[in-house]
Amino acid sequence: MGKEEAQTVPGVVLLNPASGASRGPNNLEQLTALAEEHGLRLRPSEKAGDLTRLAREEAQAGCPLIVAAGGDDSVREVLWGMDQAGVFGRPAEQRPYFGILPLGTFNNFARYLNLPLDPKLAMETAMNGTLHRVDLGRAGDRLFTESVGVGVDVAAWKAFPKESPSMFRRIWDGALAVVKAVTVFRPRRYFLEVDGRLQSFRAYHISVANCSHFSAGFAIAPHAVIDDGNLDLCVIPSLSKFAFVMAIPIIFLGKHTAYLRGVRYSQVKRVRLWSDHAGLLRIDGRLGPPLPADIQVIPQALPMRLPS
Repeated sequence: MGKEEAQTVPGVVLLNPASGASRGPNNLEQLTALAEEHGLRLRPSEKAGDLTRLAREEAQAGCPLIVAAGGDDSVREVLWGMDQAGVFGRPAEQRPYFGILPLGTFNNFARYLNLPLDPKLAMETAMNGTLHRVDLGRAGDRLFTESVGVGVDVAAWKAFPKESPSMFRRIWDGALAVVKAVTVFRPRRYFLEVDGRLQSFRAYHISVANCSHFSAGFAIAPHAVIDDGNLDLCVIPSLSKFAFVMAIPIIFLGKHTAYLRGVRYSQVKRVRLWSDHAGLLRIDGRLGPPLPADIQVIPQALPMRLPS
């Protein structure tokens, strides 16, 4: 990763109080004191969409450091607000620095970046860590940090109930959703235009990933590098239901590229994805728009302070 000389700058902490088993409200006094200690303002959200609005306001006002305090969804909502403010169309040196206080259930993006899970250590990193510029992905008009996907995972997301703040309950509900999805999903034919080259696969699952993990910690793109200017394309081929169920632990551990026959894996910059059946795109932890989808990397989009 490229490095620059770090310096402490003022900024704002945007907090989702509903993150990760309500750790936000439980730690509100601590987080307020922590922000004040570092000369930052704390702005908690009150309703859905607030984080995006607050981030847009701060970015438009020229705030030099925006810290998202919450889980993966909160991180993305803050980034969406920054995007709406035109941050990623600015020259690199004019973009605000971005930080994360990981308060969510899984914190996939923060864990991938090796950020501390302790709020005090995470704040210290956001203020004084080594400076890097990390990639983001874009699917249509929506940014993503982890990955987008089609196939059996979309069926699983449809079967997933309203999220519980409990990690155990979410893992259990997720496992049940996967079982339900496997019973109803049939592999489909997908078409991809990859960096200008047309490809076609009958697949169980396709991901285009910015970082290695998604959902409950599945290492779908184990070779992803966050600042290489590429996205990682992973195609899980058509399998029998039994074979796919047996492969789930292998995929979870990120060993599928080595041990699961027929997997296609490559680095790409731009993908257009569609199917001969109607279908939706999964964007990180949410169901997105219907196919077709235009997906591309935004190289070195986000200035962040990370652990050395």
